[in-house]
Amino acid sequence: MRRFPFHLAAILTAFATLGIAGITLAAPTPPNATGAVTGTGPRTHLDIVMDARLGGLKFGSISMTAAFEGEGYEAKSVVRTEGITDHVFRQVFDLTASGGRTDDLMQTARYKARNIDQDNIQLIDVAYGPDGAPLVAADPPYDNSDRVATHTSQLRNTVDPLSAMIIPMAAPTPDACDRKIPVYDGRRRYDFVMSFERMSTLEDAKGYEGPVVRCNAVLVPIAGYKRETIRDMRRDPMPISVWLAPVTGANALVPARIEVSTPLGTLVARSTRFEVATGLPARASAK
Repeated sequence: MRRFPFHLAAILTAFATLGIAGITLAAPTPPNATGAVTGTGPRTHLDIVMDARLGGLKFGSISMTAAFEGEGYEAKSVVRTEGITDHVFRQVFDLTASGGRTDDLMQTARYKARNIDQDNIQLIDVAYGPDGAPLVAADPPYDNSDRVATHTSQLRNTVDPLSAMIIPMAAPTPDACDRKIPVYDGRRRYDFVMSFERMSTLEDAKGYEGPVVRCNAVLVPIAGYKRETIRDMRRDPMPISVWLAPVTGANALVPARIEVSTPLGTLVARSTRFEVATGLPARASAK
């Protein structure tokens, strides 16, 4: 079996276009070594399911639940291939993240990943300190001798791929797309450069129906890749379109539909369920 092409895998991971995801957001605390957050305010619960197809064939699915509480967040996501694709290149990403938020960006405190393919299991643990710089533990350790080195200045105040796709804005507007998101997954440093395309309305069967803002985006590699990979990705980027929908009561936007142009065809992820419940009681504080 072939290994899953990283260029495509990185985009799919960052946009949570495949698999099962769960996100819990809690009240703000300063980012710390443990990434712990607590919260007492009313919650908004989000439940999303998405179906992903590549060139019309079943490629994967997305199931996301979220509980927004105040300004902090804890996240869990499993991203996986499904269908016939799973027989060609199987990939599973088991991700967790926690932290806070600013006016413009989610702010990671702790990020963990368990990445599985047909040959390997890779564990990554990234903790952000008070200065915004990440400390990374990888098991097995990465061999980065043939990769472009990352520098502390490039990594400070980055966000993980899971948190990158939560946009802290209450309503879909052109401004939601006007951003460059600095992303770090524990090895690779890249930017998601987004731009406004148009305001729109989605009517996905059994999924999200309502106003969205459609953004164009590209992944721009910075460091942590092989030099030839950076060259190839910059020369031939995979255009991305993402439709951001509001999570009422949470002051957040999340993807309701995603399209990625790949060498294998267009990957399309559409919501088949998009449910929001607001004003739920706060969760009990841990004792």
